[in-house]
Amino acid sequence: MHDDALAHYVTSARAAWPGLAVDADALARYVAARARGPGPGGLPPLAHAADMCLAFACAHRVPGAVEAFHAAYDRVIARVLSRRRAQADVADDAAQTVHERLLVAPPGALPKIAEYAGAGALKSWVSTTAATTVLMMHRAAARRREDGEAQEGPGAPVAATPQPDLAYMKARYKSELEEAIVAALAGLGDRERTLLRLHLGEHVSIDRIGAMYNVDRSTAARWLTAARASLIAAARGEAQGRLRLGESECDSIAALVQSELHVSIARLLGPG
Repeated sequence: MHDDALAHYVTSARAAWPGLAVDADALARYVAARARGPGPGGLPPLAHAADMCLAFACAHRVPGAVEAFHAAYDRVIARVLSRRRAQADVADDAAQTVHERLLVAPPGALPKIAEYAGAGALKSWVSTTAATTVLMMHRAAARRREDGEAQEGPGAPVAATPQPDLAYMKARYKSELEEAIVAALAGLGDRERTLLRLHLGEHVSIDRIGAMYNVDRSTAARWLTAARASLIAAARGEAQGRLRLGESECDSIAALVQSELHVSIARLLGPG
């Protein structure tokens, strides 16, 4: 790799985000590890250096990076969901899911945004993630309707899970999982529980939540993302302690908790 080209790339990337304290050496290593592009030494196109810098900053929790992401891409995500004709409640959930998929990492790992390699615009990459997310949600909703019609009763499964291990765990550890979620909820702060109850239990929109707390939409969305991530992580830890599962099994538990989160919160915190 050409050191001069890499140094120029890093300088250009950092210059695009003067408000973010991005370490030049760390960014250089990050870019070099993803150097499979057409530029000198395989560097990604210089046109997307700013996008690569923001992705790096979000992946490594640089102060202000997530806020910058929300400011840059919340409207992009909203437009994609609108074009896919997502209803307001579905759009809110889909936007939260996109934020979680891209910005929230499991223990010991980087969030999905670290997979962005700078080959194209980050805007297109985020848009694709949003479109895929809402498509998956529509398909999951259709499966739930089909399951409900087949079962003709309140005991119908809330979602189809394509992974056999998740289906097994859902059946095998149903009561333990609910106990873990209850314990995790008890460990959250009052604001986190209230946010989850309002949005997932009572279907209050993010805009309304922002107005209730006198904050802008991006702040309310960020609070919700953090509350959901905290609940999933805490439930995972509770389940691991109760069931003495290995790391891979606990990762599956975390995925199951996330897939069932909407229904669990509606049942545990929603209006009676």
